[in-house]
Parts: sequence; structure tokens; C-alpha cells
Amino acid sequence: MKNESGSALFYILIAVVLFAGLNFAVSQMNRNSAGDMSHELRQLQASEILQYARAMKTTVHGLKIDGITNTQMSFETSFLTGYTYASCGNDCKIFTPGAGNMGYATPNVDAWMDTGQNGGTNYGEWVFSGDNSITDIGTAAPELLMILPWIKKDLCMAINDLLGITNPGDDAPQDTGSADLATKFTGTFTASETIGGGDPEIEGQRAGCFQGDTAPATGTYHFFQVLIAR
Repeated sequence: MKNESGSALFYILIAVVLFAGLNFAVSQMNRNSAGDMSHELRQLQASEILQYARAMKTTVHGLKIDGITNTQMSFETSFLTGYTYASCGNDCKIFTPGAGNMGYATPNVDAWMDTGQNGGTNYGEWVFSGDNSITDIGTAAPELLMILPWIKKDLCMAINDLLGITNPGDDAPQDTGSADLATKFTGTFTASETIGGGDPEIEGQRAGCFQGDTAPATGTYHFFQVLIAR
């Protein structure tokens, strides 16, 4: 009887150890699976942003082929304010049927945006700007840019991964100086800020995501797409 009791206790202890090991292995698998899913989700979100930006670029160049000049491009839409100007008729409006025929896609605030920056200028909006130049793109004249400011860090880095842009030190490339995220394009180009100066990862890139330095501040992240290089 004593031998049988000892054997039973031994088997119970073995079962407890095996169960604990199995439980640990399953928890590790679930943790790794959650990390992989989070990474894949960010990749999908980054791809969605890039696809929309590229579609916008294609639309802008289509209007140029139709004879619309750089200064006639209009991003007027009922979804945004500040883009109306008199020199543009319906034929030069990006978001108007029969002209650009482009739909305005409101950014996914919950998934894409850094909610800690919700007081930032143009937070939760696509910004169309003629006040920033990109180093080593065209001349020193400002480009026509499409900007999504104040996005999440990991999404910013996922965008750069898809574009083949290095994220140094497990962070997005940091712009040195300032970028204008406030001024909306209404037909006038003003060379006020430069993106990518002193930042080799961003210099010469027609799309990418950078970390602010001064204005916007360090620890904030911003996507850009060149629509027209000048």
C-alpha cells in the first residue's frame, strides 16, 4: 500500500509539472502570436496609407496632363476647411467629380493617430502643403506635399519599413529643424521650411515618415508624400 501511495503521489507531481510547463508554453505562444498580429496589423495600416497617398499623386499628375498648372491645384472639399481660393474652377479640384474624381478618405483616428497629440495643428486631417521642400528632391523650391501629421510611432516606422527607409536606433528618422504642418495650399508656394536637411534617411525620399525635432517636437511622428516635386 505504501509503495502504491508513493507511486500515485509521484505521478501526481509529474502531472503537475507537465501541466505547468504546458501552460507556460501556451502563454508564450499566445504572447508571440499577439505580437505578430500587432506587427501585421501595423503593416496593413501602413500599406493603406501609402496606397491612398500614391492614388492622390496619380490624380494630381492626371490633372497636370489635362493642363492644370501647379498653382491651380485645389484640395477644396466639404471634409476640410482652408483650401478654397478664387483662381480655381471645378476643373482643377482634386475631390470634384468630373475633375480629379478623388474621394477624401478621413484618417482612422483611433488606429493611426497619437491621441496624446490631439491638440496638434490639423490633427486627424490630411494636410496639403506648398510650404515645405524636401532635401535633394528637385530644386530648393518647396514641393506640393500631402502630410499626415501626429501619427503613432510604430505606424510611422512600419511605413518606413515598407518604403525601405532605415529606422535608426529603433526609432523613425529625426528631422533637424522645423516642418510646416499648418499652412494649407491655396495656389501659392512659399519656401518656409525644409524636411530632411541633415537627415540622410529622409533626404531624397518622395515619401516617408519622420520624427519631429523642434517644431513639431521630438517624440511626434509625421508622414509625407511628394505630390509634385519642384
